[in-house]
Amino acid sequence: MSRFASLQSGEADIIWDDENDADNIMKAQKDPKLTVHTYKGSGAQVYAFNTKVAPFDDVRVRQALVMAIDRPKMSQAISNGLSRPASNPYGDGSWVKCKDDGALPFDVEKAKALIKDYGKPVEFKMLVTATPRGRVVGQVLQQFWKRVGANMEIEQVDQATIPSRAFTRQFQLTPWRIVDLADPDPQMYANFRSGSPLALSGFSNPELDKLLDHARVTADLGQRTEDYCAISRLINKEAIWFWTFQNTYYALSSAKLKGFPKIYNGVIDVSNTWLE
Repeated sequence: MSRFASLQSGEADIIWDDENDADNIMKAQKDPKLTVHTYKGSGAQVYAFNTKVAPFDDVRVRQALVMAIDRPKMSQAISNGLSRPASNPYGDGSWVKCKDDGALPFDVEKAKALIKDYGKPVEFKMLVTATPRGRVVGQVLQQFWKRVGANMEIEQVDQATIPSRAFTRQFQLTPWRIVDLADPDPQMYANFRSGSPLALSGFSNPELDKLLDHARVTADLGQRTEDYCAISRLINKEAIWFWTFQNTYYALSSAKLKGFPKIYNGVIDVSNTWLE
């Protein structure tokens, strides 16, 4: 709020913002003295299941939880509808465009049936950042999952604790992010190739490995797109990670600020901007 106040008063000419600050973005859109800069990047806000521990060593539980998530409703709850639902890890800003990314449908009844079929209580902890945003996201997911018969306990930790817990596999479900890069290979290979220290889910699949290996050695974009769409279908089917929203970046500025470039990866570059 103080950042936005400094922009309104003229003390600052530009500030960074994101969709979790929806009220200020909407105020700025209606203010002729201000400009809202937005950029749709590649990548997504994502979550990884630890498939080596119960209950996530069973695909039915993972699929049930993913199918219980109503992304448009979640977007409304956390960002007034500004957050754009994601069904794959690539996003609108990526050159990877899939006709079929294998996204599991939102289906409460099917999710309930899968939990019932599993036949044991589904109880687990989810790591969230000890921030208002982390808590709200955790609470929204908690409600979706309670509705299908799964009990999630929110474990709030410092932002810095998430990577160390994730890398040492001390989690059942952890938030993560696939950032806005020009090519999906570095992150997809690191996140999903068997044996990679960053393959947080602990999931190993020869077909997935073959696709990841092939996508990095062929230069043909059409073939690489096919590979990455097949990778998305496999990950979605096995529900080892899930995606909530695409990466969208915002900056709010004085309408007098000109020459502002695209906000790649959320970085505000003012080296060639000027005030009229």
